[in-house]
Amino acid sequence: MGRWDDKEKALDLNNDGVDLFEQGDFEGSIACYNESIWLNPEDEIVWVNKGISLYELETYGEAIKCFDNAIHLNAQYDDAWFYKGSALFEQEKYPECIKCFDKVIRINPECAEAQNNIGMSLLRLNQFEESIPYFVQSIEIDSEVSIPWRNRGMALLELGKYDEAITYFDQAIVLDPCDSDTWINKGNLLKKLGKHAEAITCFDQAISLKGGLDESE
Repeated sequence: MGRWDDKEKALDLNNDGVDLFEQGDFEGSIACYNESIWLNPEDEIVWVNKGISLYELETYGEAIKCFDNAIHLNAQYDDAWFYKGSALFEQEKYPECIKCFDKVIRINPECAEAQNNIGMSLLRLNQFEESIPYFVQSIEIDSEVSIPWRNRGMALLELGKYDEAITYFDQAIVLDPCDSDTWINKGNLLKKLGKHAEAITCFDQAISLKGGLDESE
């Protein structure tokens, strides 16, 4: 088999892996990606695809190795940096993941999700004031996504700016009324304000969206 045949077979195996991934068979997809990489280890897309499957299996360390291989092949591949940042976030390595998302923004300044994710990492580091400009930028890029609205509300809540926070929670609910986390955050805010009846309404809405709470909750 010649090199062109190898690359064509590798591409077919990658496509098979993508199909299995979409079916939720992450281990099966990894097997396909491994064969594809064996035939053509220079394809950064396959490395990222394998990393994403590992990410879904919560094997974050192995996923990061795949993303690093993709970055070695193409340092401007923003998806590799993005998913590496996501894996580092799951490992609670927030300063490191901020560097990855910052790299994404340098490559693709219009990536609203990377802006939001830097803000979320700063929230986890209790840097509430510093997180807000990233949520603002994310909203400016794409104002129709609820998550940065909710997250900005969370930062304002932590800063004690309750009136501003509720405005952002309300807008997040307008954009995605099925996000139980936003209802919980709004309920916590209303509870702080002593508006217990309104808070209970929010908590009830969150419970109905979650389909009821487990006994452990």
